[in-house]
Amino acid sequence: MANENSQSNRVETFDRRARKFVHAGYGFLALNLAYLAIAMFFIPSFDLGFSALLSLAAFVLLAGLLTYYLIKGKEMLAQILAVIYGARSIFLVYSLTDANTFPAAPYFLPCLLTIFYLLGRAGWDWP
Repeated sequence: MANENSQSNRVETFDRRARKFVHAGYGFLALNLAYLAIAMFFIPSFDLGFSALLSLAAFVLLAGLLTYYLIKGKEMLAQILAVIYGARSIFLVYSLTDANTFPAAPYFLPCLLTIFYLLGRAGWDWP
Protein backbone atom coordinates (compact mmCIF):
# COMPACT_ATOMS: atom_id res chain seq x y z
CA MET A 1 0.00 0.00 0.00
CA ALA A 2 2.82 2.40 0.84
CA ASN A 3 4.50 1.54 -2.46
CA GLU A 4 1.33 2.45 -4.39
CA ASN A 5 1.14 5.83 -2.63
CA SER A 6 4.77 6.69 -3.40
CA GLN A 7 4.35 5.60 -7.02
CA SER A 8 1.18 7.68 -7.30
CA ASN A 9 3.02 10.73 -5.91
CA ARG A 10 5.83 10.28 -8.46
CA VAL A 11 3.34 10.05 -11.34
CA GLU A 12 1.47 13.13 -10.09
CA THR A 13 4.73 15.07 -9.78
CA PHE A 14 5.77 14.02 -13.29
CA ASP A 15 2.40 15.02 -14.73
CA ARG A 16 2.60 18.43 -13.04
CA ARG A 17 6.12 18.96 -14.36
CA ALA A 18 5.20 17.80 -17.89
CA ARG A 19 2.21 20.14 -17.86
CA LYS A 20 4.55 23.07 -17.11
CA PHE A 21 6.60 22.22 -20.18
CA VAL A 22 3.49 22.05 -22.35
CA HIS A 23 2.37 25.45 -21.03
CA ALA A 24 5.86 26.85 -21.63
CA GLY A 25 5.96 25.47 -25.17
CA TYR A 26 2.60 26.72 -26.35
CA GLY A 27 2.99 30.00 -24.46
CA PHE A 28 6.41 30.49 -26.06
CA LEU A 29 4.94 29.98 -29.54
CA ALA A 30 1.86 32.15 -29.01
CA LEU A 31 3.70 35.03 -27.38
CA ASN A 32 6.46 35.01 -30.00
CA LEU A 33 3.82 35.21 -32.71
CA ALA A 34 2.18 38.09 -30.81
CA TYR A 35 5.62 39.73 -30.54
CA LEU A 36 6.05 39.37 -34.30
CA ALA A 37 2.60 40.83 -35.00
CA ILE A 38 3.29 43.83 -32.75
CA ALA A 39 6.64 44.43 -34.44
CA MET A 40 5.08 44.25 -37.91
CA PHE A 41 2.32 46.65 -36.89
CA PHE A 42 4.74 49.29 -35.57
CA ILE A 43 7.32 49.12 -38.37
CA PRO A 44 6.24 52.01 -40.58
CA SER A 45 6.93 50.68 -44.06
CA PHE A 46 6.98 46.93 -43.79
CA ASP A 47 7.52 45.52 -47.27
CA LEU A 48 6.32 41.94 -47.72
CA GLY A 49 8.85 41.06 -50.39
CA PHE A 50 10.36 37.63 -50.95
CA SER A 51 13.17 38.07 -48.41
CA ALA A 52 10.73 39.31 -45.76
CA LEU A 53 8.50 36.30 -46.32
CA LEU A 54 11.50 33.96 -46.06
CA SER A 55 12.51 35.66 -42.81
CA LEU A 56 8.99 35.32 -41.42
CA ALA A 57 8.89 31.66 -42.41
CA ALA A 58 12.28 31.04 -40.77
CA PHE A 59 11.09 32.79 -37.59
CA VAL A 60 7.91 30.71 -37.42
CA LEU A 61 9.81 27.46 -38.14
CA LEU A 62 12.42 28.21 -35.47
CA ALA A 63 9.72 29.10 -32.94
CA GLY A 64 7.87 25.90 -33.87
CA LEU A 65 11.02 23.79 -33.49
CA LEU A 66 11.81 25.29 -30.09
CA THR A 67 8.17 24.76 -29.07
CA TYR A 68 8.41 21.09 -30.05
CA TYR A 69 11.50 20.55 -27.89
CA LEU A 70 9.98 22.47 -24.99
CA ILE A 71 6.88 20.27 -25.09
CA LYS A 72 9.17 17.23 -25.07
CA GLY A 73 10.48 18.47 -21.70
CA LYS A 74 13.99 19.70 -22.51
CA GLU A 75 14.90 21.33 -19.22
CA MET A 76 18.24 22.81 -20.35
CA LEU A 77 16.56 24.46 -23.35
CA ALA A 78 13.94 26.02 -21.08
CA GLN A 79 16.66 27.34 -18.76
CA ILE A 80 18.75 28.80 -21.59
CA LEU A 81 15.74 30.46 -23.19
CA ALA A 82 14.61 31.79 -19.79
CA VAL A 83 18.00 33.44 -19.26
CA ILE A 84 17.88 34.95 -22.77
CA TYR A 85 14.36 36.30 -22.31
CA GLY A 86 15.18 37.55 -18.81
CA ALA A 87 18.15 39.48 -20.20
CA ARG A 88 16.01 40.85 -23.03
CA SER A 89 13.41 42.01 -20.49
CA ILE A 90 16.03 43.77 -18.38
CA PHE A 91 17.51 45.47 -21.45
CA LEU A 92 14.04 46.54 -22.59
CA VAL A 93 13.21 48.03 -19.18
CA TYR A 94 16.51 49.92 -19.32
CA SER A 95 15.85 51.14 -22.86
CA LEU A 96 12.42 52.47 -21.88
CA THR A 97 14.21 55.27 -20.00
CA ASP A 98 15.49 56.65 -23.34
CA ALA A 99 13.25 59.00 -25.31
CA ASN A 100 14.24 57.47 -28.66
CA THR A 101 12.96 53.99 -27.86
CA PHE A 102 11.14 51.97 -30.52
CA PRO A 103 7.42 52.85 -30.15
CA ALA A 104 6.39 49.21 -29.70
CA ALA A 105 8.77 48.64 -26.76
CA PRO A 106 6.11 49.07 -24.05
CA TYR A 107 3.98 46.46 -25.82
CA PHE A 108 6.89 44.00 -26.05
CA LEU A 109 7.55 44.02 -22.31
CA PRO A 110 4.49 41.96 -21.24
CA CYS A 111 5.29 39.37 -23.92
CA LEU A 112 8.90 39.07 -22.81
CA LEU A 113 8.09 38.89 -19.10
CA THR A 114 5.38 36.28 -19.63
CA ILE A 115 7.67 34.13 -21.78
CA PHE A 116 10.39 34.48 -19.13
CA TYR A 117 8.03 33.34 -16.39
CA LEU A 118 6.67 30.38 -18.36
CA LEU A 119 10.17 29.20 -19.31
CA GLY A 120 11.51 29.69 -15.78
CA ARG A 121 8.52 27.85 -14.38
CA ALA A 122 9.35 24.85 -16.56
CA GLY A 123 13.14 25.09 -16.34
CA TRP A 124 13.52 25.57 -12.60
CA ASP A 125 10.14 24.22 -11.40
CA TRP A 126 8.81 27.56 -10.17
CA PRO A 127 5.26 27.62 -8.79
